[in-house]
Amino acid sequence: MIYYLHMTYSTHMKQKKIVGYFLCLLILISSSIKASASSPSFTFYPSSGVVQDAQEGFTVDVLIDSGSYELSKARAMIKFDPKVIKLVRASKNSSLFEQWPLEQSSTDNINGVVILTGVTQVDSQEGTPFYLTDTSPDVFIRLEFDVITTKEEDIVLSFEYSGQDDDFMSVLIDSDTQNNVLAVKPQSATFSLNSQDIPETGLNPSAIGAIVGIILILVGGYIRSTGSTYFRKRTGTIVLSD
Repeated sequence: MIYYLHMTYSTHMKQKKIVGYFLCLLILISSSIKASASSPSFTFYPSSGVVQDAQEGFTVDVLIDSGSYELSKARAMIKFDPKVIKLVRASKNSSLFEQWPLEQSSTDNINGVVILTGVTQVDSQEGTPFYLTDTSPDVFIRLEFDVITTKEEDIVLSFEYSGQDDDFMSVLIDSDTQNNVLAVKPQSATFSLNSQDIPETGLNPSAIGAIVGIILILVGGYIRSTGSTYFRKRTGTIVLSD
């Protein structure tokens, strides 16, 4: 009887330990998810896929998420291979920030560079408030490319990043501390130039409300505003990878 009670007690204690370990694991996972969700970020959308029609070109959005911070400045510095693709249009979401300094914004099809900077200096009721993501990431800039050659297997878009508020580096600046809260280098995007038959599909922007932008024309490697543009859906450009 004593042996039976001892075994029952031991089994019960082991079960309690297992439950305790499981609860700790859930807490750690939950904390990790919350921390990740609150972290500011730049992301490409889509981040991978297959270019369906090289002659048509393709479109990629750069999404911004402020996490739990209010941002006074955001700069995206993007590199691409100018021997493979050519930037034909860049459209910014002008509603996100108060100013878009021309001296900190540029496109260069010779060196394969796109840089866009948005700045809000003062948060006031009369002016544009500091940027804070509402429920889902917003379109920061939309990039439309033509494919120059299909000899390469992949197209790669990448962010330039140093972790500091250096010139020509991607940053997200907190309005309170004026520190860069973009803690890690944003992920690159890779698209295949596979010529195999693939089904029709379409791309839907992650931020439906981001519909106001200004067409940025390539002139001497700098961005020049020439009116308004809408973030229209382009169908059949990229098939998303599984």
